[in-house]
Amino acid sequence: MPSTKKSTGAQRAPSTSKTYTDMFQAYAAFWRRGFTEWAGTSSRSEYWWTVLANILIVLLWGVLVSMVWMIMDIFGAAGYFWYWNDGTLLAMPLVVWGIAMFIPNVSLLVRRLHDAGFSAWWLLLLLGFGVQGADAIISLVFLVFVLLPTKTDGNPYHKNNK
Repeated sequence: MPSTKKSTGAQRAPSTSKTYTDMFQAYAAFWRRGFTEWAGTSSRSEYWWTVLANILIVLLWGVLVSMVWMIMDIFGAAGYFWYWNDGTLLAMPLVVWGIAMFIPNVSLLVRRLHDAGFSAWWLLLLLGFGVQGADAIISLVFLVFVLLPTKTDGNPYHKNNK
């Protein structure tokens, strides 16, 4: 029997924020969306899973470099190796990875700001405007921004409000 209830209004489209429960899915989304998607939103879980993955990559690389250093020290090759290039050869892949991550990280931060209901123009605060000592305050402001929950009501950056 068909329903006699009338619809009370148009159904809202789902938000562009997706909550992730898996670090690998969030990190894949970080790379997939990082270079092309600036206008959408990113949930807190996508942001923090990506931050955790990046921290783990840096820590694992540090452990790997330390192990290589110890092995070279055991075999007596460490002195020659480090004298030749000041250790930059082992750090170079991490530097290249860091440069490649710059644009996706900015994109993720823009989408996270959008998800919390803020404009990406807030990123201009990261420039500091030459104010000495402002970096700690600006860091705290952005920590608060990325910790804020998703704002859907009155948020112009969500699909359901367009």
